[in-house]
Amino acid sequence: MISIQDVSYFYNRSKGEQIKKISMEIDKGEIILLCGKSGSGKTTVTRLLTGLEKPTEGRIIYDGKNVTDEGAAKRSRFIGYVFQQPERQMFMPTVREEIGFGPYQQGKRGGELDELVDRAMADTDISELADAYPRTLSRGDQQRVAIASGLAMNTEYLVLDEPTSGQDGREKKKLMSLMDQLKAKGITILLVTHDMDVVAKNCTRVIVVANKEIVFDGVPSDLFSEENRPG
Repeated sequence: MISIQDVSYFYNRSKGEQIKKISMEIDKGEIILLCGKSGSGKTTVTRLLTGLEKPTEGRIIYDGKNVTDEGAAKRSRFIGYVFQQPERQMFMPTVREEIGFGPYQQGKRGGELDELVDRAMADTDISELADAYPRTLSRGDQQRVAIASGLAMNTEYLVLDEPTSGQDGREKKKLMSLMDQLKAKGITILLVTHDMDVVAKNCTRVIVVANKEIVFDGVPSDLFSEENRPG
């Protein structure tokens, strides 16, 4: 479990808080939508979770251990981040090498490394792309490569930034089918998206950020009932 406890973040104290005293717990095996208007603070939440930013106040706990001061490299052992433009995080000449880079940095070699990469490619249905150049792939396939890179590192949590952006209905359906498969394996998916079709059909939980605070944390049906409630 990841626990965010009374976390605030100041980019510049003279401009006020980017995030105000937020608290939440993220368990394993969830598909969570993190949403909010531009500038609400939702991107800052993901950067704090993954270690790309450090809280000004508060703590981040992973499985009972304080990881507040750990950067993104250390947190990559349990949480991965797939950017809205995944090709920007790819720099190896083949899909196989791209997926193998993270576990190689963790010290994996030989048959152990090959097994991790092969399993990650099989789990994301991209085995036939092993020798392809990642940057020439479709957006959907690039996302699968990025997700496989996290799986090869035995990640427990994945953050996907606008994962359905630029994808047609068929690619969206494939992506959400993969999300369901990963959830079944106990992996938590945190989706940062405005695609409300995803909320209704796939997410088990919605977290809404507004004015730098969490204003809703619950199941999609409760969110919609609140929005539609008269007066």
